[in-house]
Amino acid sequence: MDVQLVVFDLDGTLVGAGEPFSVLKEKLRERLVAMGVPAEALGDMSPMYETLLRVSSETGIPFEDLYMHMVELEVERMEGSYLFDGVLDVLEFLKGRRIKLAVMTRSSRKAALKALEMHGIKAYFDVITTRDDVPPGELKPNPGQLAGILRRLNVEPTKTLVVGDHGYDVLPARKLGALSVMVTSHESGRMSFSIEAEPDFEVPTMGELKNLLENLLSTYVVVPAYNEERTIGSVLDDLLRYFRRTEIVVVNDGSRDRTKEIARSYGVHVLTHLINRGLGGALGTGLAYAVRKNARLIITFDADGQHLVSDALRVMRPVAEGKADFAVGSRLKGDTSEMPFVKKFGNFVLDSITAVFARKYVSDSQSGLRCFSGECASKIRITCDRYAVSSEIIIEAAKAGCRIVEVPIKAVYTEYSMKKGTNVLEGVKIAINLLFDKLR
Repeated sequence: MDVQLVVFDLDGTLVGAGEPFSVLKEKLRERLVAMGVPAEALGDMSPMYETLLRVSSETGIPFEDLYMHMVELEVERMEGSYLFDGVLDVLEFLKGRRIKLAVMTRSSRKAALKALEMHGIKAYFDVITTRDDVPPGELKPNPGQLAGILRRLNVEPTKTLVVGDHGYDVLPARKLGALSVMVTSHESGRMSFSIEAEPDFEVPTMGELKNLLENLLSTYVVVPAYNEERTIGSVLDDLLRYFRRTEIVVVNDGSRDRTKEIARSYGVHVLTHLINRGLGGALGTGLAYAVRKNARLIITFDADGQHLVSDALRVMRPVAEGKADFAVGSRLKGDTSEMPFVKKFGNFVLDSITAVFARKYVSDSQSGLRCFSGECASKIRITCDRYAVSSEIIIEAAKAGCRIVEVPIKAVYTEYSMKKGTNVLEGVKIAINLLFDKLR
């Protein structure tokens, strides 16, 4: 993937502290009550900074008089902080890949710099933004704080990965179109309240983050294409939002139109068959190329415009996280409102036949949106040149012991894409080919 910037949260992501936020909150409450703030005006103090802004407005007490206590307590708390295991390995890895790094925290600048300097990691970061560096309305979970980092480093949102331990880290990434990773088991340092926000990826700890990053940064996308001059440009535009040109592989399967020329104009890697070998031949060529390049993840993506890049990110997630070896994007488990009945029925028949040979039922065996681990892809032997390859891949993956999962996706059907892929006649051919091939 084309990740040019990684933005880290501080508390609960890079560093932990022996004192939880709930204790800090109670200490702050005691100080504020002692200085004359009515206890009932404080509420549950979640979140603390916004509570101080509100209390100052309601009571007329200068904000600075309230805020100084919060900063003092934060700095005191950071004195007992520690670096999570794996942080240095991750930072060294990213710097070695020449990826820009930033910190985006709701902590005060004084407390944040104390922690970063105390643990010797301040120099890794190109930008450090804290609560004191942005107006209250821009502080995360609002997108302004992250947008400011992107402007300063001149990086597009889709080339950015935000790593944090709370929904407050995920929300600004989602609003701007950046990707996000949630660290799920760092209890120390996590804010004392939670909000629902689904990240793009999850890891238990920073120790597992490096493996996820290695997977993401070694992802190849294989795009089989036969006479797709009408759609190949827009498909590549979408893919290039998140993936590097050098890791997008268009397999031009003997096209007689301008598919090859258009693909080459985008600077992606183009492999060309002199004659049309069919979908199986194109996928075989693309997968073999990616395996030779030591790809850790390989995505297959149709060239006719029926897949969404957002779905490709969702399909790759379980494989990137190490929870599966092979993920299939299932249109039958997603939004089927645009899927014609004849395709639903045809898929069901082919799914059932595939399940007989694979000994595993996959609800959308004919889906063109898939993600393999490099190891799983290396075990798949493709012999079917045409559409039967979709069933063959599942059968081969199952026989190789690859862990297979399905991820709901939405198929985008247009008049153009409806003419592509399998129809009833093609489905009968697939079934017959499978029977003859697998019974030999």
